Amino acid sequence: MYVFAGFKFAEYIEMDTFKEKVRNDLDIEINEITSLGDIFSKIHMEKPDLEKKLNKIFFENILYSHLKHVYINKFNTKLNLSQFKKNMKKIIERLNHHENIPSALHPVMSEEGFLLMDSLNISSINSKFIAGFDYESDGEELINARIIFVEVVPTGERTEYFIAGIDIDFKNNTYLIMIRNKQDIKKLDNEEENRKLDKTTYQLYKRVKDNIIAHLLYNTQTIDVKEDRLSMYNLCKNLDDQLLKDIRAEVISRTSSSLSSSVKQLISDLFPSGKKPKRNDRDILEENISSLLIAAYIKTNYKGKDLVKMAKDKKLVGYPTKIKFTSNKANRGSTQSASSKQPVSASDMFHSLYISFRDALGLEQWSISWFTDYEFKNSKDVDVIQTTIYSKSTYFEVVFKPTRPLNKEIIYHVVKYLNKNR
Repeated sequence: MYVFAGFKFAEYIEMDTFKEKVRNDLDIEINEITSLGDIFSKIHMEKPDLEKKLNKIFFENILYSHLKHVYINKFNTKLNLSQFKKNMKKIIERLNHHENIPSALHPVMSEEGFLLMDSLNISSINSKFIAGFDYESDGEELINARIIFVEVVPTGERTEYFIAGIDIDFKNNTYLIMIRNKQDIKKLDNEEENRKLDKTTYQLYKRVKDNIIAHLLYNTQTIDVKEDRLSMYNLCKNLDDQLLKDIRAEVISRTSSSLSSSVKQLISDLFPSGKKPKRNDRDILEENISSLLIAAYIKTNYKGKDLVKMAKDKKLVGYPTKIKFTSNKANRGSTQSASSKQPVSASDMFHSLYISFRDALGLEQWSISWFTDYEFKNSKDVDVIQTTIYSKSTYFEVVFKPTRPLNKEIIYHVVKYLNKNR
């Protein structure tokens, strides 16, 4: 007799995508009202040989749909398959082999890999366990590994799962910890138990690092926040430079001569005798006025959608929509566009701050809208997905902003591009 027990995972999957994948990959007839439990029961009863494939579809849908807080880390550890399995065996025994997990499932929770999301309905608060993991290898050489870590949390009258997905890339020595924010976790009355409870994405991120990564990979590279912020600044500025290169060149070519003479006249009028601004200050004044002229030129001649189309035609990965930077004079600046559908360069404020931004030391936070057609197959497709990137002393995080589900391809595309530029 089979009873589906994985209902607590349902909030983490995208049901329409899940059903479509089941139809296409398993050749199973299901309709829009078929429930998650009915799908698993149908496969179990009618085509049990497809259960493994169904669980993998379920596993990947949990990992790559709504876990939108993505923490990116690097590591130096060189593991072979044998050592990886030994480490996983110890982690599984420590986390999963306890009274809160049905003892009948303990033998199945093997270092060879398991996917038991459909069999686990754990309600004991503060239980922490691995619901499934798989890996890929070539002989003794590891390629990747993926893990779903679960913590049982209180949400009013019931308990739910707070989930972290772990995706380890052994080829590029990078791992992701992917989490969905849960805002309805309730505080426990027992203070000791409450301290063990993770309520934020960062707390769960730390829990995963301490309970799994530290025992599996031993150590990770220390975050170099100064280097990260500088590299993110260079990436953001490069995108802006490529987008506005032609516009800036045109405005400067048309106005440089008259602008220079106008500034000289303004200074002469303002300082008719005595002390006058230094040459460097006059140059900065010219640059600021030129930047404002560029803003006026863009505002008069271009709409936000025109700049987006320009970015797509130039085959840029996307365009910045928000920046928060520190300048070389220890000043801070911040500005953003009206929406994810407009580059930040469409706003007047950006050009008012441009000289400070141009000379900045790094970005601590910025947003970028990524083209989902990142292979540029359709020039008219300007659909974007927005992320906000946080560079902190203890973590490097990418938050995917839209409410629509993600997929593995777009996550990998964003992470790969950011890592290439870090």
